[in-house]
Amino acid sequence: MRKLIVLLISFSVLVSLAAAAYGQSNLLPKYGSTPKNAAQLKADREFLAMMDQRYGGDRKKAAEDAARRGWQHFQQGDTDTSMKRFNQAWLLDHKNASALWGMASVQGSAGKMKTCLELFSEAELYAGGDIDFAVDHARAIGFAAVATRDEKLLQDAFKRYETLYQKAPQHLLNLQNWAIVLYSVGRYAEAWQKIKLAEQTPRSGELDKRFIADLQSRMPRPK
Repeated sequence: MRKLIVLLISFSVLVSLAAAAYGQSNLLPKYGSTPKNAAQLKADREFLAMMDQRYGGDRKKAAEDAARRGWQHFQQGDTDTSMKRFNQAWLLDHKNASALWGMASVQGSAGKMKTCLELFSEAELYAGGDIDFAVDHARAIGFAAVATRDEKLLQDAFKRYETLYQKAPQHLLNLQNWAIVLYSVGRYAEAWQKIKLAEQTPRSGELDKRFIADLQSRMPRPK
């Protein structure tokens, strides 16, 4: 127990030292992707050494745990702390899809869609067949297409929604995201079609009622 307490205290100190070394770049994906100074390199070495000690050298496992903490903070609305954890996960394993996905989500929540999509594209290389990742990626592309009025992005999003539907026809969020993008470009009848499909899924109770009300205000529900 004493050894565990010492490790936890040491880890907390290292996190504080890293925050001081990185400053605001700690809140940017991959620490801002800029050359590191001596203090930052020292903080990296000490952090990695501590994590190697805690995880027996298994950096992939350490990265997964750090990314998991990042998602917990993100879901609580603490995007600053979540980005710090995603950065730590990435430092441990540059190919950790969850860390890159998390960074993309933080950037997307801040409206930084260009960086968001770049990170999603990189994460896609390592995400394998994770259907939830693919749904979130398609969502980001669709929402970026609407925000930028980019027809190429829009067609990419629609293609992804269709492909995902063929693979996972019961995936509520894919259908809802598809409907939202259709609604956003004025294709209300098609949006209703996707909502009707979503209402037949096991998780239909999770549909966004505010969105459905907005759609109803634009076009009454077809019979």
